[in-house]
Amino acid sequence: MRDGVWRVDVEIARDPVTGRRRRVSRTIHGTREDAEIALARLKVADHEKRLPSGGTNARSVAAAFQLYQQAVDAGLIELAPSTIATVRSASKVMAAVELPGGRRFGKIRLSRLTWQDIEYLYATMRAGGKSPAYIRRCATVLARALDLARKRGLIDSNPAKDATRPRTTRTKPFAPTGDEVRAVLADVQRRDPEIGDAGTILASTGMRRGEFLALRWSDVNLDQSELHVAAAISDGGPGLGLVHKATKRSDWRDVPLTAAATQAFKRQAERRTGLLGRPPEHEEYVFPRGIDGRQPMRPDDLTDGWAATRGSSPITLLHLRHYTATAMLDAGESYRTVADILGNSEATLRLHYDGRTDVGKRKAIAALELS
Repeated sequence: MRDGVWRVDVEIARDPVTGRRRRVSRTIHGTREDAEIALARLKVADHEKRLPSGGTNARSVAAAFQLYQQAVDAGLIELAPSTIATVRSASKVMAAVELPGGRRFGKIRLSRLTWQDIEYLYATMRAGGKSPAYIRRCATVLARALDLARKRGLIDSNPAKDATRPRTTRTKPFAPTGDEVRAVLADVQRRDPEIGDAGTILASTGMRRGEFLALRWSDVNLDQSELHVAAAISDGGPGLGLVHKATKRSDWRDVPLTAAATQAFKRQAERRTGLLGRPPEHEEYVFPRGIDGRQPMRPDDLTDGWAATRGSSPITLLHLRHYTATAMLDAGESYRTVADILGNSEATLRLHYDGRTDVGKRKAIAALELS
């Protein structure tokens, strides 16, 4: 086209209605060799049927974000409600970032986007006060949006794969002791017995808050002292509301119940029977919103109820899960067993919990004793 600027194109299938010839073109800035490489990639994309069959306006990064969100909204890409909210906010934030030289990231043409631009994006966000953890979440959204654009034939490769993401520093999660958990549960039980029983079940099973709120009476087997966990309640925010979805790992697990957890379930069944004038039905939620038991409690309502009844204790519902994991590991249980109970992968458990100091590490260090 002119010095340092090339156009490459390939012919795709004719228009099925008019029979007219159609081409897909790319503008390349660089050498002739760069243009030949781009042409080869375009031919490969055509061979793999990744080129669009019709026209599209998705040529900028902002348009790629929009394309990704449309795919999510249409159900072509399945994400948790909280993740959908992250996609929307992260896309908006990244598109508005102004890179060195005055370029707005969202307005960069996909054909000109490089991994250097993406690393400038991360650096600018970091300089603007965004945490490394937040930038990494944004990076995931960007990588997925660009990968969808690649699949749709809008770009030949995903430059986000070559960009280096900010590193994050893992911190040791706070895990209260057994005495601290028993003390806060006793305080909560005095102020609100129902919230106290909820806390007892969470501390005795290690369930996530959303999994706990998704429990129906059909999931509770008091005769066998066992719990079936296969769903979770998530708040998708305005326009979506509460969603009954699969667990975080889209899996199910059966969790044995302690005597304390079994008694907590029995007390809740008695409460529900007193309110309804009959035993709760199988499909009713164990800890519902309202009297009839057909609507799940909002996650924030449970959190607020716990915060209002725990007094001066700093222990949160998430800390109860940390306690469960750490207590079982300190008792010498294997990571595999604890991961199965918590619904984690073993690798994730090892990343977040290193609580076997009372058994495994102390036993290993004892072998090094010199006196």
